[in-house]
Amino acid sequence: MPPRIVLATAGSLGDLHPFIALALALRARGFEPEIASSPQHGAKIRAEGLTFHAIGPSIAELEVMMGMTEVEITEAVTRSSGFLFEKMLLPHLERGARQLLAVAQGAVAIVGSTFAAGAAMAADGLGLPFVPVALQPAIVFSAFDPPALPNAPWLGPASGGWRLALNRLTLAGARARGAAWTGPADRVRQRMGLEPQRASLLLDGLKNRPLALGLYSPLLGLPQTDAPPGFTVTGHAAYDSETGGPTPLSPALETFLAAGPEPLVFTLGSAAVIIPGRFYVESLKAARILGRRAVLLVGPKGDVGVADRPDAIAVAYAPFSKLFPRAAAIVHQGGVGTTQQALRAGRPQLVVPFLGDQFDNAARVVRLGCGATLSRRAYRAERVAEMLGGVLADPMAVETARRLGVVASREDGAAVAAERIAALVR
Repeated sequence: MPPRIVLATAGSLGDLHPFIALALALRARGFEPEIASSPQHGAKIRAEGLTFHAIGPSIAELEVMMGMTEVEITEAVTRSSGFLFEKMLLPHLERGARQLLAVAQGAVAIVGSTFAAGAAMAADGLGLPFVPVALQPAIVFSAFDPPALPNAPWLGPASGGWRLALNRLTLAGARARGAAWTGPADRVRQRMGLEPQRASLLLDGLKNRPLALGLYSPLLGLPQTDAPPGFTVTGHAAYDSETGGPTPLSPALETFLAAGPEPLVFTLGSAAVIIPGRFYVESLKAARILGRRAVLLVGPKGDVGVADRPDAIAVAYAPFSKLFPRAAAIVHQGGVGTTQQALRAGRPQLVVPFLGDQFDNAARVVRLGCGATLSRRAYRAERVAEMLGGVLADPMAVETARRLGVVASREDGAAVAAERIAALVR
């Protein structure tokens, strides 16, 4: 029997896809990878011939337990990271940890995202190596390269002096605010027969492990001198399929793309698309102002009838790796997966953050010089057209995006990560 490795992740497709890519890379190296994740991801994982374990509540269960709709839950997460930890993570932490403890019996290692907090507990309970994974640089919380946060606009890259001191003070404040979550997590550990760690769920997920991975592009951020020992950034772990294996563009979308010049592509990924507001309506108006064609990716529950004119098309889904290289520019929410696919495509970006790390990813796109960012509240057609027009008319931004695309397309973060994990367990 090949050695089993359990991969644990939770969240949207941006959290799932890198783990599928990593699982496929581990399988190619003689391991038997199994993915433990939210119930709604089972079909996609099984489509790749991978073993799937349902961990934690489904979205339908969360709606019943919380007395909220999926839309209301998503909106609540956009307003407060505390809601994510206090209402969604902590109440289900012990259940998930115990499920993983059962699933990982006989495995040689557990690999888990920093938000799959129960994975570390399960690994400790079984005496297995645990490899924590950061899917975006915001999770690393470096004082030298801190995340861009809407409620802390003073944070920024620093090498020393007062700015570095301010960054450290701000991160210390974040640790203090998150201290309320430490006790409940340690009580779960104690009920599982483990020693308390007194660690921050928010800040310490990558620490005290022989290997920790940043499964994202070095273009977005490199390890700093305050990174945990053993931490390495592997590159983007690209995966882009809906049903397993290569996914082509739909015939209707293929026909549309072939019928005219490169369009603008508008997408909100797989989480923010649940709460689009007027995003697609204003996007269509902006494309009309610019005289550009438009592709709208509206999600499985979106209104494909929103594109009611011949120079626009709305579809529920399209593989970014096939669509983005055929775009003039990409307007998106700033999820780390979407951001990296746009980087790989070599196209300029306009990032409209909704929640979480999206604000930081947007700031990093601007820092790279291949795009701009606009707040969700300011997303109106005239302003969108002004900013998009400016990016598209800037030869430096267009050339920078193209050049970065060449670099990003050479990354194989899944392969690099798989080699590091293989070296650890062997």
